[in-house]
Amino acid sequence: MNKRKIVQTFFVLFCLAILGSVYGQEIPEKFSGTIRSLDTAELSLEKRFEWAQNEFKKSQKGDFYFTGYQFLSRDKIHMGGGWNADEPYKVTVNGEKIKVRTRSVRTDFSESYKSERGGAPAGFIFLHRIGSNGAEIMDMHIMDLDRMYDFGEIPLYWLGNTDNSESLAFLEDKLDKESERVRDSFVFAIYLHDHPQVCDKLYGIARGAYSTSVRKNAIFWIGNLKDAKSFNCLKTILKEEENTQLKEQAVFALHLTDTEKAVKELIHIAKNNESRKVRKSAVFWLGQKASKECVKALKDMVDAPDEDSSVKGSAVFAISQLPEDKAVPMLIGIAKTNKNPKVRKKAIFWLGQTGSNEALKFFEDILLKK
Repeated sequence: MNKRKIVQTFFVLFCLAILGSVYGQEIPEKFSGTIRSLDTAELSLEKRFEWAQNEFKKSQKGDFYFTGYQFLSRDKIHMGGGWNADEPYKVTVNGEKIKVRTRSVRTDFSESYKSERGGAPAGFIFLHRIGSNGAEIMDMHIMDLDRMYDFGEIPLYWLGNTDNSESLAFLEDKLDKESERVRDSFVFAIYLHDHPQVCDKLYGIARGAYSTSVRKNAIFWIGNLKDAKSFNCLKTILKEEENTQLKEQAVFALHLTDTEKAVKELIHIAKNNESRKVRKSAVFWLGQKASKECVKALKDMVDAPDEDSSVKGSAVFAISQLPEDKAVPMLIGIAKTNKNPKVRKKAIFWLGQTGSNEALKFFEDILLKK
């Protein structure tokens, strides 16, 4: 080999080495489309996003681009339903939203996902639009990294693997800076992280200076944590929060925590909370459970002589939501013996909705005056 070829060879190898230090090899094998990645060893997540923005500006192609990175999710994410495993998800932009579709074995359908306990790698996709003030995040989406994704002509800048602490800090910072339209997605993203600070961060959002919608969303995901810390956070919200909508959401979140402590707290709220709306909400969710404690609490509220009539009416409805073998005998008892005519009328109405033979016999006895 002559000297000129040797020099050329070394020059090519040198260029590849330089490029390798900038464009990493961390792109998931199942991704296709216009994709570039960055060696993330020395850069913060914020700097990686800046790199993506600068690289897209250089391309001068369109207004939209994607970024994405991998994190450790608290739940294993499963995308799809009746998908064709040989067909990738096609990631596009619909308006200013991320659209993810694939070809089902039956027909085209939008993606859906479910999760199961047990941490596993997952990914986020962010949709950015370049404007006069730089790149704004328009939407974000969760990714099942076991699936194939085709990003087509809209470029994806893959930012690699990200430590959960840094990812949480980034999302929390962006929650304050990005528009209202993406905040609910950011709250969900915070919940997904397998990290001990998740409950604290969600609680901070729930009590923070955000819209009621965002705060309700944070309370919902606190309820999904289903541990002692989240239970205490919900109790504090119910005790200290003044916004009735948020209190009602905390009641719903307690209902998600299917433990004896949560049931007892719901019963306590249903009987003692100062807000009628909050008490009625607790009564409703008690009706979705069929434990002995719930059934007894509902009966006690209907029978209590000093209980508010509207709360009693809610308790009757909640009883009607119990399994039929429990609901029908209780409703018949209320319809026959309760001293409040409005309560008896409600019990009769809900009996009529059951369609049970026992309820039919009750109506026959009344109508024929046996």
